[in-house]
Amino acid sequence: MAVAEHIEIFKKGAEEWNAWRDANPRIRPDLSDIDFEKDVHTYESMYDMPEFTGFNLSYMNLNRITARNSFFIGCFFDGSDIHFADLCFSFFQSCNFNGTSLAVTKIGSAEFHGCDFTNADLSYCSAEETNFSGSTFISTKLSNMSLVKTDFTDTTIDQARVYGVSAWDLVLDGSRQSNIYIEEEGISITVPTIELAQFISLLVNNSKLRDVIDTITSKVVLILGRFKEDRKAVLDSIKEELQSRGYLPVLFDFEGPSSRDVTETIITLASLAKFVVADISSPKSIPQELTVIIPQFPSLPVQPVIERSQIEYGMFEHWNRYPWVLSKIEYDENDIQSLVNLIAKNCEQYIETRT
Repeated sequence: MAVAEHIEIFKKGAEEWNAWRDANPRIRPDLSDIDFEKDVHTYESMYDMPEFTGFNLSYMNLNRITARNSFFIGCFFDGSDIHFADLCFSFFQSCNFNGTSLAVTKIGSAEFHGCDFTNADLSYCSAEETNFSGSTFISTKLSNMSLVKTDFTDTTIDQARVYGVSAWDLVLDGSRQSNIYIEEEGISITVPTIELAQFISLLVNNSKLRDVIDTITSKVVLILGRFKEDRKAVLDSIKEELQSRGYLPVLFDFEGPSSRDVTETIITLASLAKFVVADISSPKSIPQELTVIIPQFPSLPVQPVIERSQIEYGMFEHWNRYPWVLSKIEYDENDIQSLVNLIAKNCEQYIETRT
């Protein structure tokens, strides 16, 4: 039977289509190259959208189909080939893609709610801003996919292969991830999440990236303090002096605008730092910052400094019990060079005693 004949049977609706499938189990239906919006759907009104419910579309040739703006509810695509297709802006609810091959298919901005992709192949799919909420990916091949702002809310992802995946700004709220394989074949490297897989893959395969990370963790210095105009001038001077000595100083303005959670940002920066310089002069945000950093990073030396004419805030003495909080240094604003010399000496000596 030709594609045209299969289309005519399909147009009769799910009941007749499925009955025909049951009566002809040896026939592999071919709907390749069709446009579900133009070739199958008959518009009853201007705003009528193609909707297909309960169709058995398993073990078929659906290569190069176009299904834009089409709705598929409770349909079965098990074992079908859907290569080089265009499913952008389509909607799938409770559909089964078990063992389906969708390689090199465009699914950007599509919606897949509560769908099952067990053993499916989505390699080389472009899935920018695609919504997979509530779907299942078990032993799914996601290699070389483009995942940008892709929504994996409340999904299950287990034993998926993600070699070469490009993952940016993923939404993973409530997602249960485990056993993510970086290789296309085999299981020699397994990580718990897709985002970590991308990073580890780059780290393993790129010696220059490893060198960059080693450089960062051996030279970054996190500088904390008050960012009012008069105090920031002092912090900038400390930054410049540290930079002249080969360090990579990072100033973090707690009081400034930020698109990220403040605690998350502080933890991230502290985890990259070799040591921390905390100017407790005219404190405002510094107590909160130290509360986040000191208890969580026992191997990270923290060097408190204070302008000579000031006194430390009342609760600061609490940190004296932590060995990695070094003795406070008092300084004059006109001799930042001597201050930085002492900061570097104290922190490097502490690090040396720990190694």
